[in-house]
Amino acid sequence: MAEDDKPRNVKELLVEAKDVSELMIDLAYAAVFFNDDKLSAEVEELELRLDGYLWRLREISMLAARSPEDAEAMGGVLHIAGAIEKIGQAASDIARVIQAKLGIPASLRADLRHADEIVGRVRVREGAAVVGQSLRDLLLPSETGMWLLAIRRGSEWEFDPQAETVLSEGDVLLFQGPEEGVNLIRELAGAPPLPEPPDAEGAMPLTELDPPPDYEMVCRASGGWAEKVEDPAALPDMLQRALKVVRQEKRQALLNVIVKKPA
Repeated sequence: MAEDDKPRNVKELLVEAKDVSELMIDLAYAAVFFNDDKLSAEVEELELRLDGYLWRLREISMLAARSPEDAEAMGGVLHIAGAIEKIGQAASDIARVIQAKLGIPASLRADLRHADEIVGRVRVREGAAVVGQSLRDLLLPSETGMWLLAIRRGSEWEFDPQAETVLSEGDVLLFQGPEEGVNLIRELAGAPPLPEPPDAEGAMPLTELDPPPDYEMVCRASGGWAEKVEDPAALPDMLQRALKVVRQEKRQALLNVIVKKPA
């Protein structure tokens, strides 16, 4: 975003902060559904930008309050800023599921790919059909079913791009639309199609978790105590430890007891 295009007043900052927080939520969910590190990284980049907008918004609001009446009027603005900040933090927490290598079961992820609308990203390659074309000329919604949510050019962002926006090589397009449009917009951007999800081989979803999630890490991330038990002889001591955590430390406890099938 060029210096002249940066938001300069409370109204512009609120609009930008709203747009960024909404995009962060969409990208965070998509990062988890598709186990996509790059989408997760985009959320972290947006969090830094959101922090800058909110800092500037609070600064302007405090400077504008020159009387008790002004302060009362700005109180609502600061309340909204706090709510937007919480939305951004929640989106980052969702995206960190990918960074922590927790993810979700592969069998469930395959079903989530077939949602009514999905969010994705693609980088415009050299020689792609969209290079040098405006969004007005490309007609992406009618040609691919996809809407552009934002465009990132290096460290600069354009939210809710308009018809006169011209695409260039290296642009990162953040889009939303039906599953069948994903590979259409990727083709226009010069990118290869997404690979098909692996076959579940007829298994009932969620009856087998392979590979299993790291239950202990999930519990610890929430402030709990967790251990895996594979030796039957160690189980009584670990049960006592878990009970102590719950009763004395007032924390949740999880024992992941591994039971092997008989040979």
